[in-house]
Amino acid sequence: MFKNILKEALFLYFIYGLKSGRGICMIALRLHKPRSLRIDEVHKPRINSDEILVKVVYSGICGSDLHLYRGALRDRVKYPAILGHELSGVVAEVGERVTWLREGDKVVVNPVLSCGSCVACMAGRYNVCLNFKIMGVDMPGAFAEYVKANGVKAYRVPEGVSLREAALTEPFSVAMHACRRVGIEPGDVVAIIGQGPIGLCVTQVAKHYGAFSIIALDVLDERLETAKKLGADEIINPVKIDPVKVAKRLTGGVGVDKVIEASGSPDALNMAVRMVKPGGRIVVLGLCFREVKIDTSLMVFKEVECIGSRVYLDEFSRTLRLFSKGYLKAEPLITHELPLRDGVRAFKMLDERRGNAIKVLLKP
Repeated sequence: MFKNILKEALFLYFIYGLKSGRGICMIALRLHKPRSLRIDEVHKPRINSDEILVKVVYSGICGSDLHLYRGALRDRVKYPAILGHELSGVVAEVGERVTWLREGDKVVVNPVLSCGSCVACMAGRYNVCLNFKIMGVDMPGAFAEYVKANGVKAYRVPEGVSLREAALTEPFSVAMHACRRVGIEPGDVVAIIGQGPIGLCVTQVAKHYGAFSIIALDVLDERLETAKKLGADEIINPVKIDPVKVAKRLTGGVGVDKVIEASGSPDALNMAVRMVKPGGRIVVLGLCFREVKIDTSLMVFKEVECIGSRVYLDEFSRTLRLFSKGYLKAEPLITHELPLRDGVRAFKMLDERRGNAIKVLLKP
């Protein structure tokens, strides 16, 4: 009799697990502590009525993921953590309140969650929400077979845009927001410091926005060559050439109109202030988790505007439209595509700057 009761209990548990998602496992790449990644088997996410479950097809490794891997934001990250916020995939489940999406839809996901009620959100600036949360930091991310997301944060991928290309919607949206913040106008001379994945996205967006001349800076020559192919008019390795002298020579001694700092280097901001013209504008996009010293007297004398740029607002839909017309090119940035199970190797490669890697995609 006891055996029959046990069998019935196990059967009911199995059925409940199937319906609820409990007991169904998936693999995920989890950060257990700084520089300690492992492939683990974890429970498949359960969605709420306003959420969707996305079967991840591609997830990109971002520079901020590398910062987390190296130990940044330890006060926010709850180990073991599933990182990753750049993704494309297919809708696997739909909550009952999500009526605008169906299973099988190809989507990308805006990974930012805002509270909607703080002073920033009330002003329409949810990207600087006082209770800002982002997938892969404050909640499980995309380095897994499945990830759940709020239904309003999903965007259908347009016809003709591949999921591989769409996986870069997030970094291109970051770049577009920075270009809008800096206010690029047709005819501007724009310097872009840093030609990593985000910087290369910025180079393309700035050219599309009508920049007359783009000066791309990076310490890696292979990235500069990629920048040249994607629209940069001048490429400078600041280790070899003084970028300030080049900027002055190209602008008749005046300086560039706009500078976008996308490297995160602690020395870049002073370089930007020296490169920009009087009354010019600088946007800081790159993350630097070290103290930065800057010559404020030069900023005052030139009346330079220096502002920050954080993630995005409505740029996801804009980026997807530009992808659909071929105005932005994701493929030249994708240097590696690896199985999710090789995620540990992928992070080490990026951390050690091996293999000329720019954008690495993981595929569950």
